Amino acid sequence: MGINGSQNEFRSLDKSLRMQKIIDAAVILFHHKGYRSTTLDDVSKKLGITKAALYHYVSSKEHLLSIIYIQALENIFKNTTKICDMDILPDEKMRFLIQNHIKNIIINSISLLSVFFTEENQLSEKDFNKINKEKKKYDKLIENTIEQGISMGLFKKTDPKLTTFGILGMCNWIYKWYKPEHTIYTADEIAENFINLIETGYLSNNQHEQETTLLKNKTSCQKGLSGGKRETLKALRDNCQVLINIVDELESP
Repeated sequence: MGINGSQNEFRSLDKSLRMQKIIDAAVILFHHKGYRSTTLDDVSKKLGITKAALYHYVSSKEHLLSIIYIQALENIFKNTTKICDMDILPDEKMRFLIQNHIKNIIINSISLLSVFFTEENQLSEKDFNKINKEKKKYDKLIENTIEQGISMGLFKKTDPKLTTFGILGMCNWIYKWYKPEHTIYTADEIAENFINLIETGYLSNNQHEQETTLLKNKTSCQKGLSGGKRETLKALRDNCQVLINIVDELESP
């Protein structure tokens, strides 16, 4: 199909669909070539329209990048706000937030989020500040959920801000290694694995239980110092036996 045919096909679309096609084409090009290496000529050629026709919708490449960031933000907050407004406990809410972040914000929009994370320095100062402000709003939604979980005794007492940075850093980095055409993992599998890691850590339950027992025995031993020599010796024996069991398990093949 020649450029006239493509242009006629483009014009036959609803205006909102035309704009979306422009955004989608630019996102793909910015993702694969980089913003600085892509021109509006590249975008118009990918769409099969003239550059003059493209100027009816965007005034410049910078304007187009700004539109892309606005759409990315809309995508980021679309489900997040709904989840945060749900009348559910913080632990369940956090699972929904992480699932949404991994599946809908990152994986289902991998090219869009790749541009979002890598081309910030190409934005105007005004747009850059606006984007940073919106990102902090999103971080605060996660942080608030963590604070609620801590106050209700559902989460460990950690620094909510640092925990937020850790969770989002782990999830956001997916855009660096996730390749839809090559990955062996589904979005659900990645989300489930990440949630399990965040909630339980990487230590096995058996080792965690042994360490908990060791800590309890240590506390018992400390209390025994004021409760008599016999109780202190018993606590020390129990403590040593736990250590022997741990060493034996670690040495076993």
